[in-house]
Amino acid sequence: MALMYPDTNAARVIFASRAEEAFYEACRDSLSDAWTVYYSRTLSTIDRDSGLKDNEIDFVLYHHQYGVLVIEVKGGRIRYNAQNGKFYSINRYGETFKIKDPFQQALVWKSRFWRVLRNRNIKVPVSHAVAFPSVHESEIEESAAIVPAIVIGRQKMASLASALKNLVTHVQPKHHLKFEDVTGDLHDVLWGKDFTSKLFLKDYLTSHDLRVKDVEVIQETLVQPIAASSRLAIEGEAGTGKTLIALLLARHFRGQGRRVLMLSSNPLLNQYLKDEAGTGVDVKTYIELGEGFGVHLLNPPPDFDGSREDWSQYEAPDRLIKAITATEQRYDVLLCDEAQDVQPFWWEAVEAVLATEDSRFLIFFDRSQGIFGAGGSDKGFVPEEVLPFAQPYFPLVYNYRTTREIASFARSFRTGSQIIQSHCGRLGYIPELVLYDDAQDCRGKLGRLFRKLFREEDVSPSDVTLLSARNPNTAESVLKPTDIIARYGLRLLSADQAQSSNSGKASNRVDLATISGFKGLETPIVILLNISEYNLPLDNPIMSSLVYVACTRAKHMLYIMVQKDDPKRAAFEAALKTIKNTGGMVLEGSDANFEFVGSVSHYNPDRLGWLTVNDPAFEKSTIMFFPHDVRVAGLDGLKVGDNLRFRPRVEGQSTIAADLKPVNLELNPEEEMPAPDIEEKVSVKDETADIARAPEPASASPDKKSKPAKRIKPRRIPARKIAKIEQDHAPQTPKLSSGTSQNYRPVLGLRKGGAESHNDSPKPGE
Repeated sequence: MALMYPDTNAARVIFASRAEEAFYEACRDSLSDAWTVYYSRTLSTIDRDSGLKDNEIDFVLYHHQYGVLVIEVKGGRIRYNAQNGKFYSINRYGETFKIKDPFQQALVWKSRFWRVLRNRNIKVPVSHAVAFPSVHESEIEESAAIVPAIVIGRQKMASLASALKNLVTHVQPKHHLKFEDVTGDLHDVLWGKDFTSKLFLKDYLTSHDLRVKDVEVIQETLVQPIAASSRLAIEGEAGTGKTLIALLLARHFRGQGRRVLMLSSNPLLNQYLKDEAGTGVDVKTYIELGEGFGVHLLNPPPDFDGSREDWSQYEAPDRLIKAITATEQRYDVLLCDEAQDVQPFWWEAVEAVLATEDSRFLIFFDRSQGIFGAGGSDKGFVPEEVLPFAQPYFPLVYNYRTTREIASFARSFRTGSQIIQSHCGRLGYIPELVLYDDAQDCRGKLGRLFRKLFREEDVSPSDVTLLSARNPNTAESVLKPTDIIARYGLRLLSADQAQSSNSGKASNRVDLATISGFKGLETPIVILLNISEYNLPLDNPIMSSLVYVACTRAKHMLYIMVQKDDPKRAAFEAALKTIKNTGGMVLEGSDANFEFVGSVSHYNPDRLGWLTVNDPAFEKSTIMFFPHDVRVAGLDGLKVGDNLRFRPRVEGQSTIAADLKPVNLELNPEEEMPAPDIEEKVSVKDETADIARAPEPASASPDKKSKPAKRIKPRRIPARKIAKIEQDHAPQTPKLSSGTSQNYRPVLGLRKGGAESHNDSPKPGE
């Protein structure tokens, strides 16, 4: 049997006419496996004078002894009008239809195809013929344009193999039939080669940024309930939108004509807040608030004889209260971001700027970053003890900034008690460790990473931020000597730049900042530096907090550069193992390459089935699977209630479950673990804080988990998409490769509902 492309035994083939189907069947049944038959091939060429030309031919046949044979097929009764040189087809009702000249079609396609072969240096004889499966050869009259030798009619169809051999030997000289076998080269031209396009990180960043932009719409729904409270503390992990909600509240209250003051601990963050809030909202750091009234909250003046600690904790707040009381400058709304960095001794002075007792006082904090707001070395940051508001706090439980992989990695370095845990539904890259021997090796690998991102992956330098655990200008920094910074085109972010109107992100520069200086901000890609050069172990709460803050600045990708012999390396590698869904990046519309677990909620062995996804990101949503994949997996006897592990695969704009495997649901990695009962406290000296910190802060408290946030309901699959996918998954259909797809959140194709909502046919609109 001839090699057929496409093969009707492996895929559904739609024929344009019964005549083409008859010729296909004759080739398949009559020709030996020395013949290769290609059906319905389109040839696109660019002519110098006429531009792009597209031609379709019904069949292209190849034999290693006879070369290429181009065949145009016409069905029904045929009439030729010699007067005008036109061909006509007559149907069963005697109706006549004008058709293209099949001899001209075959000749033109052959000529253009021969030029294609010549340009590729493929040397093979090319012949052409016309097939009339319903016409006897004797009915075809010979003319200048019609050569009976190249006509295949009813008689030749009965012995097609010998007819094709005779045709070629009749039209081709013997010496033309002496050629090398070009089966492989010809197949690449006619059928094409498999290829997978490159996954550019730039496209990944753009695609996921479009998802992140939906956050503002979602968070606006939280503004009204929060704004209705006169005193409230809002708690959330890094990336849950605390700063965004504070900005939305500032605009909301400004629109009501109220006087609004926003406070944060970071000059760089303040510059961002000023740009986003616009006019009508005062934005200051906590230090700037004191300086505005002539009091520096950290540095004692010359006339103060006590210790720096006494000044920061007692004298400075008292003087600030007196200074505020002596003026008429007041605010109707006070929004305090990064409240975990504020000394508890300062809150009374901060609150003094409010106009009345009914003024709005809202604070935002993350107990996981609470190293510098504990108030002393004998305790860790416990919001219930140091914040000016008692519980309950308003929880933010969905992480909009980071991917699930980055958030899971970062939680290994939390310092505060885990009262709530935000949920991340957006999947992406796994953080990557970059190991180096010494500072010189680190700089070399940093340069190679830059080349990969900027040249190979088309990432903009403005999407990358280097975060240094220590001052990058110190002699111990891996970026020394200083010309390295100039060579890499880095832009050092500092408090001075934050005061400048030109502090916005440069389009062709990589930003460089300390971790503490970048607190509260975010960037698409983070490269973490000088971790090994920072002489504190990772179990020190200050070091852990710095790493946690640095990791949670990354929206999409995270690289950690660590020395090979650094003990911190083991902690980072252990944190990588905590990531549940392993895999790399995937672009919108590509396949997925991470695993989920689901239970069978509906199954019809003759049509399709549905799995209820056991993952909090999808709220018990469902995803289709097909009997073909069940048979491939050897899951005979599959029934409702069985648990399967699967990989979502995106086809078009629909998502199906593939790579099915049986699984014990008790091993589901998404099961919640009970919160530990052990409370552990560690006290360390604070020698590194740049802002609003106690002389000797500490970290402590137990870890607890909260339930994950509710997920936005996915869209449903249109009926036409289900039909298309069923067609593609018919029995004997070769299984498609998952390609290079990796780790993409399968929203499209998931349908809300349980087993009672399923049937064999989707409802209208699905």
